[in-house]
Amino acid sequence: MGGGRPHFGLFDILQVDPNRPTGETLREHLAHAELADQLGFDYLFFAERHFMPLYRAATPGLLLARLSATTSRARLGVMAYTLALRNPVLLAEEISTLDHLTDGRLEVGVGLGHRPQEIAALGLPVEHRQAIFMESLVMLHALWRGEPYSWDGGLQHVRDVLVDMPLQRPHPPLWYAGSDPDAASWAARNGLSLAIGFQPDAALRAPAEAFRAELPDGADSKLAVMRHVYVAASDAEARDEMVADLLRIGAELAATPLGGSQVPSAPLTLADAQRQQSDLLAKQVIVAGGPATVAAELTRTLHTLNANVFLANVHLAGVDDARVRRTLSLLAHEVLPNVRDALTRIPAD
Repeated sequence: MGGGRPHFGLFDILQVDPNRPTGETLREHLAHAELADQLGFDYLFFAERHFMPLYRAATPGLLLARLSATTSRARLGVMAYTLALRNPVLLAEEISTLDHLTDGRLEVGVGLGHRPQEIAALGLPVEHRQAIFMESLVMLHALWRGEPYSWDGGLQHVRDVLVDMPLQRPHPPLWYAGSDPDAASWAARNGLSLAIGFQPDAALRAPAEAFRAELPDGADSKLAVMRHVYVAASDAEARDEMVADLLRIGAELAATPLGGSQVPSAPLTLADAQRQQSDLLAKQVIVAGGPATVAAELTRTLHTLNANVFLANVHLAGVDDARVRRTLSLLAHEVLPNVRDALTRIPAD
């Protein structure tokens, strides 16, 4: 992957409290993204997810359009568009418009889909999602040339369409989101960056190595690792706050099962919550603690996987606005500078 300065950003999956008004929640998440831009974060990504009661990630492009006017530094992106759900012509138009609105700061993630159920829910052929993905990607590249275009493929058909070219040429940087080693190799060979995460380092080593092995000499493709992140003043404070969150959320879910279809269960005991918190850290689902602990964990992951981008989801369930802002501030001022410094001092393999 080469050396150089590691980059850091946010990956917001827009998991929300369904009892809060949607507008209030979205404005708060956008305000956090704006703060991250001011603090010097390099990337701001939103997920795309559909038909899930605890998420508000159905229209990430609209959020990027808003951020195009309220941020000035960070690169903005979707991680990732589910190509099997999208008409490639309309998506090419949306991406081109966003690239102009962001003054060329757009990053575009593409993927097979976080949940096949989303594709099936619209009556689309789940069994063809990989073929649709490949066909759509070919079409997107051609559509961004800004020339009249027709396509009569095996699954999609368009006639005499014209899409305005994006500002970045030949198109915004493309990412593939997924941890299959074969897909990682394909991404490297075809000039896409790769985003992997939410699994332990040991489970991510195979796609990371497959990606690096296929990168052409001089390629500018990036390898990003995504994790949930929670930073407090100390390890003890982070542990106690996370345990309190688990106790509260467990009690709320037991009292009000979603959709009335779940069987209420007893709230967690303190010992249960403590075990869950320890398990989340041990499995690297969440990186949490004081600044020194979080910096050491991020350094170890980036070095182990030879990655050059870290994307943090700071919106853990139950964490309020003040603590999200605290995590962002501690990351920017205490964690990330120490990670950069530590990585420069690790001898090359």
